Amino acid sequence: MRRYESVWVVNGDLPDEEVKSAIDKFSKIISSQGGTLVGQDEWGRRKLSYKIQGTIRGYYVLADFAGTSETVKELERNYRIDDRIIRFLTTKKSDKVNLEALQAEIAAKIKAAEPAEPEVAAPVEAPAPAEVAAPAAAAAPEETAAPAKEE
Repeated sequence: MRRYESVWVVNGDLPDEEVKSAIDKFSKIISSQGGTLVGQDEWGRRKLSYKIQGTIRGYYVLADFAGTSETVKELERNYRIDDRIIRFLTTKKSDKVNLEALQAEIAAKIKAAEPAEPEVAAPVEAPAPAEVAAPAAAAAPEETAAPAKEE
């Protein structure tokens, strides 16, 4: 297995349900071809630098996965067939993948995504009455008059 990264742009004029459907489709293709999806990052709708297939907005998605070259071929074949995809790019990140390390990385990402339990703060003690009653005038600076103008 090798490690890959694939970025694809879904037509930004489509409704959110269609975009989510396209994202789910390609995630399932990776899994069905024996690949392991490490992470998926949705960058959201962005304005394109130039018109692509008549549209000026696209929804960007990044998938980090491990798989074989057959997985990549099937994924890119489906990118070309699907009219919702206006651009894609798949790059190889590494030639060999250690499956144990990959599973540990996935587990760490899942753990980091879970909300942390809120910590219970220690009760704050009120200041002693003697500290509160201290005169504020003693802390004020002695100069209260405006400085004289120099001519």
